[in-house]
Amino acid sequence: MQLNDFQKQALQSVAITDKTIAALAHRTLGLTGEAGIVANAIKKVIRDQDGQLSEADKQLLQEKLGDVLYYVSVLADYADLSLDDIAQGNLKKSANFKTSREM
Repeated sequence: MQLNDFQKQALQSVAITDKTIAALAHRTLGLTGEAGIVANAIKKVIRDQDGQLSEADKQLLQEKLGDVLYYVSVLADYADLSLDDIAQGNLKKSANFKTSREM
């Protein structure tokens, strides 16, 4: 699946479709909430399992990272940004960072 295709499909189920402050808040709070769930789950893996992910942990991560991706998608759309462009820009930035560290 292409990222822009995912973004288009995600927008079909977004709760607030207009570009109001309520939509911006909903998308941003959704993203931070889901990212917080991921962070808390990893905290418990580190604390209780010495950083070893169980199959249940992996399953939870897959679900919650999908939720994070959903909210990234709909928040990006709010700003008229495409996921493909975001991903390409990030890879370019990462490559430039790596190159500058090697010098």
